[in-house]
Amino acid sequence: MPAITLGTGPMPGDPSRGTLLEVHLHTDNPATPISLGERWGTQSTGAGFTLQGATQYRFEEHLRACGCDWLRQVANEERLGGRIFTPEEILQRRPAAPATPPPLPTKHTSNPVPDGTLDRIRAALAERDFDEIEGLRDVLTDDLVRTISSEWSADLDWETKDAYAALLLDQTSEAARPIFRDALDSPTVESRAYAVCVLTSDFSRFNDLLVGGGLDESRVDAAVAKVKAAEL
Repeated sequence: MPAITLGTGPMPGDPSRGTLLEVHLHTDNPATPISLGERWGTQSTGAGFTLQGATQYRFEEHLRACGCDWLRQVANEERLGGRIFTPEEILQRRPAAPATPPPLPTKHTSNPVPDGTLDRIRAALAERDFDEIEGLRDVLTDDLVRTISSEWSADLDWETKDAYAALLLDQTSEAARPIFRDALDSPTVESRAYAVCVLTSDFSRFNDLLVGGGLDESRVDAAVAKVKAAEL
């Protein structure tokens, strides 16, 4: 079956609009179903990735330009579920009508935050409302991450600390690192796995921790030991 085009768009910052970015889904290649490519004139280049690999922070601009930022939410769902989605499951989660990608924030500025967002985050953390937390990850800004991280304490109970880890699981800022250093000792395997990915800034490692579609505690604990030894 030919690749399914999930989205295309001009390369950000290219006034000539001569380079076209592309995102494709390959249903015949479940190991690396997402490809990210660039096309200019008659030439093109690209590579295949797992869902987790394609949604790493370094590809954020590519996904946004192609209207495929929704893949990040699907990747979060995959991580929380602890198993790898098939290409068909990824496609099922595609929005019915792709939204126009929001403009990328410029450096040293923050995205506008709706009134009450911080209160919603605090309430979700206090109530350990993981469904609400999943939706709130998409509204996080650098300022919100710093504020929330400053309110975390190692003295909190583990369920609350796991809620912080679930909220910040794709954040690699310095402010969040104490939370994930602590999460290496969480009794919850998902939090330990998130901590490994955040502290190494390599979210593709999550797939290495899976066996039969679920997190393998022995693999997670081996990875935790290496991170601790490296003092990241």
